[in-house]
Amino acid sequence: MLNFIDRMVRFVALWGGGLMIVSLMGITVIDVILRYFFSSPIFGARDISKLILLTAVALSVAYSARTGGQVSIELFSDMMGPRIIRWTEVFVRSIAIAMLIILGWRLWLSGLNASEFGEASLALEIPFRPFYFILSLGMLLYAVVLIAEIPLFLLGRTTSIKPPSN
Repeated sequence: MLNFIDRMVRFVALWGGGLMIVSLMGITVIDVILRYFFSSPIFGARDISKLILLTAVALSVAYSARTGGQVSIELFSDMMGPRIIRWTEVFVRSIAIAMLIILGWRLWLSGLNASEFGEASLALEIPFRPFYFILSLGMLLYAVVLIAEIPLFLLGRTTSIKPPSN
């Protein structure tokens, strides 16, 4: 099961998040060139860049969690035994799972209501509705990763995978 989740989060991060980062780079480079050489930047480039960055983060957060790419503070771990650390990790992950499920649910509901309230970007008026759904799915995928990692902690195993080498 965990192998399938690893493949899924890697695929979503590399093909979804990676393509968004390449798109962000492209729009930024083109905007700078047009601004510098022709004094005519892309209208709405800031709107597009913000939404691309939001999408990249939403699609990559689960992979980052799975590969150990997020900040972890181990202030008291030297003073605790492995059993206490194991149960602390399970407890913290359980709270995070609950929070992420609530966040994903609320983001999904916000997406359903976004059109009704006219939520859109300022310059180009790009509707926020699909971005709420992307954020929701990203948070729920992160929760799935944490759910899959809890049995590993209970068995005393490591949870992180290593990113693929080039």
